[in-house]
Amino acid sequence: MSLYKYGDYYIGRDGKTYYYNGTKWEEWLLGGLPFGGQVSIPPSGARAIAVQAYVPAAGATKQQTAAATALTIGPTSEPGKRPAFRYPDDVKELDSDYIFFEFGKYNPPFAEEAGTGLNQYNNSAATFKVQGISVILPMPQDLGSEMRHDWEGKSFTRVGASAIAALGAGNIGKVGNTLKDFGGNIEALKTALITVGLNNVPGVGGNISMNDISGSTKGIILNPNAEVLYSNPNLREIGFTFKMVPHTDKEAKTIYSIVHRFRSAASPKYGLPNGGDTVKFGDKDFSGSDNFIQVPELCKFTFMKGQNPHPWITQYKPCAITRVQVNYTPDGTYATYEDGAPIAVELQVGFMETKLLYSEDIKNKFGGGTF
Repeated sequence: MSLYKYGDYYIGRDGKTYYYNGTKWEEWLLGGLPFGGQVSIPPSGARAIAVQAYVPAAGATKQQTAAATALTIGPTSEPGKRPAFRYPDDVKELDSDYIFFEFGKYNPPFAEEAGTGLNQYNNSAATFKVQGISVILPMPQDLGSEMRHDWEGKSFTRVGASAIAALGAGNIGKVGNTLKDFGGNIEALKTALITVGLNNVPGVGGNISMNDISGSTKGIILNPNAEVLYSNPNLREIGFTFKMVPHTDKEAKTIYSIVHRFRSAASPKYGLPNGGDTVKFGDKDFSGSDNFIQVPELCKFTFMKGQNPHPWITQYKPCAITRVQVNYTPDGTYATYEDGAPIAVELQVGFMETKLLYSEDIKNKFGGGTF
């Protein structure tokens, strides 16, 4: 039995990271660290190192799925123990309701082979890691949550409805029986042929439909058999508006920092990470940092009540910052203090959730909050 399990890793003397693929050690080329644990006793002596792009071993997907991190509700770090810009300056995290904004690097959802299950789908959001300074702001005055789902009304003729039902049941023969129904479909097909002929007659205009013919001659139209069908869920979007009025010079500078923290997080970075000049896709190197920009940071915000997630307000998974709007004249008049700091600043920030919301994400039991 091997001393190492799938995903274990160590950092060699050459500075490279190696992971155990279940049978041998390979160089890890995906960036970051593998999903296993760091070994305390690296292999010694000669060993087979395959210097190539990461290719999962047999059964890797199952193991990755099992190792996927469950998405939890609440901040990644404790608000009072992490550097943060806060407005107002005297906000009390222990006994206040507020929003705690954390910023972190975008985790590519397909950086490794996709597994199965809800945890695997949420994994890139669940492994969100905070970087930089956070932001604490009071609850906005207009706060709500909306879910949108697409349903479509579609119409089916008798032939179409029967064909779909037969296809779903695996009995295509029923379609033929429906076509033999003289009263339902043969006359409809004849009407369709007549319609094609009439649309070629000069002066008709080419816009006569089957229902125009049957409706104007027999007073009937085809039964639309309308049904409402589910199409797809939509990613949730939400926006906040904060009006900030500085009462001290310190608060004015804090407001400036808050505004530019959101603006910076919402903007891409130029070039490759860590000033690199090449990026690897599979076993190919692509050079030229000027050819790439880095995806902007994501924001994980939590509605807080004291030190805990607010139990009454719907929470969100990590979000992309889609809009940052700053109004330096929210009262309709340009006015500043002696040093030029605006009398008031209105900040509007829009977000789009990076993961779909599923029924399993919504908790019916009160306490601890829910998505």
